[in-house]
Amino acid sequence: MYDDLQHNNIRQDDFTDSATRLPGSPDAAVRCLLIQPEFEQTNYWNFVESARAIGAKATAPPLGLLTVAALLPQHWEFRLVDLNVGPLADADWEWADLVCTGGMLPQQPGILSLVRRANSDGTFVAVGGPDPSSQPQIYREADAVVVGEGEASVPLWLDQWRAGNPRGVFESPDKPDVRLTPRPRFDLISFDDYLHVGLQTSRGCPYNCEFCDIIELFGRRPRVKTPEQFLGELDLLYEQGYRGWVDFTDDNFIGNRKLIKPLLLALKDWNREHRYPFVFSTEASLNLADDRELLELMRETQFRYVFLGIESPDEETLIHTQKRINTVAPIIQRVRTIYDHGISVAAGLIIGFDTDKPGTDGPMVRFIQESGISLAMVGLLSALPNTQLTRRLIKERRLIDANHRWVDELDGPYELRSNESRDQTASGLNFVTMRNRVEIYKELQTIVRSVYSPQAFMARVMDTTARIKIQNKHVPNGWEMRRMSRGFWTIARRMLSDRRTRWLYLRNFVRAALMGPTKFEYAHTIMGSYLHFDKQTQKILEALQCSIEFAEQHATYPMSVADIPADKRPAELPIASRAI
Repeated sequence: MYDDLQHNNIRQDDFTDSATRLPGSPDAAVRCLLIQPEFEQTNYWNFVESARAIGAKATAPPLGLLTVAALLPQHWEFRLVDLNVGPLADADWEWADLVCTGGMLPQQPGILSLVRRANSDGTFVAVGGPDPSSQPQIYREADAVVVGEGEASVPLWLDQWRAGNPRGVFESPDKPDVRLTPRPRFDLISFDDYLHVGLQTSRGCPYNCEFCDIIELFGRRPRVKTPEQFLGELDLLYEQGYRGWVDFTDDNFIGNRKLIKPLLLALKDWNREHRYPFVFSTEASLNLADDRELLELMRETQFRYVFLGIESPDEETLIHTQKRINTVAPIIQRVRTIYDHGISVAAGLIIGFDTDKPGTDGPMVRFIQESGISLAMVGLLSALPNTQLTRRLIKERRLIDANHRWVDELDGPYELRSNESRDQTASGLNFVTMRNRVEIYKELQTIVRSVYSPQAFMARVMDTTARIKIQNKHVPNGWEMRRMSRGFWTIARRMLSDRRTRWLYLRNFVRAALMGPTKFEYAHTIMGSYLHFDKQTQKILEALQCSIEFAEQHATYPMSVADIPADKRPAELPIASRAI
């Protein structure tokens, strides 16, 4: 038994006894309450306003928890509560023998709040997901911390529960075969509550970006579901009556093109047989633009949106952060190639890299406008736990902790606490920057003010609408039409009632209508996303101003690397980026 515990990294010595109630075995009847914590809404990633426009309440259902529900014993009774949709009823909490929760870094405060509530009334609570997997020590008050991918770690926990040891940290070193992943339990949610639904075809990414934690969590060898398996998940959605937008939640959809192309060919036939019930979106690396065969397959299978991690238009910065794949050809040219195949581009962009030059805001604004990327999420660099970037910054003695303290000597693992520091926007710059951090904050202020002004945003919408070549085969059903109609009138009413957007909206409305119904639908939908970006921009600007005031008036750590005392500064700064 000891050898098994060591091999599977099951740790129980750090956990104290408690009076939690739990059936003696998972083979008994168990009432399991799955809870999705709230996402922090002060960021560009949470499209709540877009969801509300069509009468939904949240962006997407919790695919991770729906998959966990399918991995747990199916004789259990399940309920799922998404706190992004509505509050947790006391009756649901009191019903549960077991609470399962977890999520990403922005959900950390919500997860910990649920753990504290469970501890206070003796309810057994198990946590998992990306943040507990990266920082299990933060969640030590939970009864069970399931680290890593559920297909490998959940069975370890259940086996230990059967052996009388349900409490501890349960981690498997294995990267599971996603071809064995069960279908998500979509019966536990209402599709009416969500803007779109997510499915996953693969996990992992072959690239080696210094700041990325995906490769740490899921590895650099993308594992892909079989075409038959994935189409079975689409069948499940179809049979349960869902129609419309399906997001492929892959870390990098084209990470393993050899296996993705057969899946797309199978999807092409499935779509034809089912009369194109869905439109799709996903996340991919920029080299998607270099594979015309793949782009054509994606257009034929009704992919409408792709998120690209562009990060920076500066070639030196891309090389420094180990993102050379973005330097192979001009970025704007590659973005326009994707438009030529009927796919709209959203993009992630970052400032705060060591190689960012003074005046980074100017080139960033010009790039966003010239590329026509309407959905551009610009944020501050964050050193996430267990990444190459964080390991480098530890060596360079440059990290800042959640209590605003400069970590010149690290005692134990570095912890990133969410939403506890006024010296961050949603998150970011949790390290001593090469340039003065106030300068970086002010540049980000300039960027978001510029690109999310009504004039700049509406200009990008029309630039992309004119370029994009959508091949529309999807015909909405009655349920979709009602949602689309509500969204149309909500967008029109709010745009026309705002003096800043009224005439810009009317101009774009007429110009897009003259381009035909497909382009008009695209333009109107993207214009509607301004409701989201405008609101978030105001929140981000307020948070940045707080960060500036804190840095100027209260911070005790160095404002830049140049301010690090000579006796605490490594001989060479920065240490060259490399895989560690």
